[in-house]
Amino acid sequence: MDKWQRVAPIALLYFFFDGLIGSLKIFGYSLVIVAANLDKVMNNKGYILLGIVIILCLILLSSFLQFYFFKYRLKAENIEIHSGIIFKKHLDLPFTRIQNVKLITPAYFRPFSFTSLELDTAGSQKSEAKIVAVSQELANSIKQKILTYQASHTDTENEADSANDIESSQEPSQEIVLNERSLRDLVIHGLTNNRVWIFLAMLAPVADPAIEYIIEMAGELGVDINAIISDPDYPVWQLSLFIISTFITAYIVVMLLSIIGSIIAFYGYTLSKKDNTYIQRSGLLSHHEVVMKLTRLQLIIRKQDWLDVIIKRTNLKFEQLGLFTQGQQPGIRSKIMVPSINDAQCNQLINDAWPDNNLQHAPFERINKRYVFKLISFLVLPFNVLLGVIMVQLNAYVMLPLLTVTFAIGCALAYCRWLRWGYHRDDNYLYIRKGLLGVSYYCFPIQKIQQVKFKQSVFLRRHHLCSVTMVTAASALSIPFIPEGKGWSLVNECLHNVESTKKNWM
Repeated sequence: MDKWQRVAPIALLYFFFDGLIGSLKIFGYSLVIVAANLDKVMNNKGYILLGIVIILCLILLSSFLQFYFFKYRLKAENIEIHSGIIFKKHLDLPFTRIQNVKLITPAYFRPFSFTSLELDTAGSQKSEAKIVAVSQELANSIKQKILTYQASHTDTENEADSANDIESSQEPSQEIVLNERSLRDLVIHGLTNNRVWIFLAMLAPVADPAIEYIIEMAGELGVDINAIISDPDYPVWQLSLFIISTFITAYIVVMLLSIIGSIIAFYGYTLSKKDNTYIQRSGLLSHHEVVMKLTRLQLIIRKQDWLDVIIKRTNLKFEQLGLFTQGQQPGIRSKIMVPSINDAQCNQLINDAWPDNNLQHAPFERINKRYVFKLISFLVLPFNVLLGVIMVQLNAYVMLPLLTVTFAIGCALAYCRWLRWGYHRDDNYLYIRKGLLGVSYYCFPIQKIQQVKFKQSVFLRRHHLCSVTMVTAASALSIPFIPEGKGWSLVNECLHNVESTKKNWM
């Protein structure tokens, strides 16, 4: 396929929806301005409609031009892509740089057996290359060609491993299904990972119009909310019951939305393994297929929210290299996630990836208790002082006794945070545990460490404590408030392990 190729005309749909989603995101950023001037907006519906028509026409024109100028060429060792309307882009991507191959099939591609091929590379914050609207057969062929080339050209730890990789790439092997998720599992995932506060924060810009609309609707149903709230003779227990029932109703609605989101994202979930490669497939509207080589795996995260802890469920994440920069966390493209599995399934998958790990039975050592003092001094106490100042400014002196309750709750949460912190190191792996009401376990091979940071503030130095940060290609993990001697020992032993083993971190 040395000649330049064009994608199928159905790519016009992809470019159109991509532009439409981008426009909706821009509208989302201006939602606060729209909400503040809602009356003016409603009085100029004609201009709004004209603006929408113009935007849709521009998106259509842009979609056609993107389709017209897009072409690609597949060579023996690399893939080339030409794209762009005004600013032309020529991408020449060697197969050896590709770390992740994904097939994404939107709902409008499925009836025609088309898909989109995405190629991620180390160090990129988004897909390095994307070929839209190629046939399923061609996409699988390109994927197999890339994986076969990598298996025979990637440097391995020793000659024996290299010979085994080449042999496995030449001999056909079957794909083994490691895990599947049922609809019941996805419902549980939606319940346990309900982000109600994030959703409410997103609704903040339109809170006032929404509240006014709800009050009007309640009035039409015979419920005068303003009278209930402002009437001093109204029984307190009835007002409290009204507020609680309203919150529960809103929470149930958001919870249902979370369940629907979980089903859309993970419907038909399967995690398979072929040779030395993991393959994740999922998605209801858009079908996603993520391919990740086991050698690229940098970090395993075993995460449980508070409800997961109660019902003994776990969200397992396999983080790989490539999409991490300092101060940021890995993005959705840099991981494989297995939602809401039980302990036995979780341990089975972790042991399949790293058979010699000891995450399940790691004897975690707690950090110093002065960490609790830090949280109380720098978070809990300032918050309560600020809350007290606000109450005084509002002349709400009757509410001041509540500061005792909020301070006690803050201190209890700080203590729970300290209880969750723990760390352990063996000959090959470093294990970290942290959380608040929930808990997360992190496990990564010491050989994957690329940078170690030893930090001491004036407060830590006075008490002979320190914080140590381990940086891998996937993320940076810190262990705070550990004894100074143990910190230096951990740093030196990890660096010695990296230097002496000289294993390939990729």
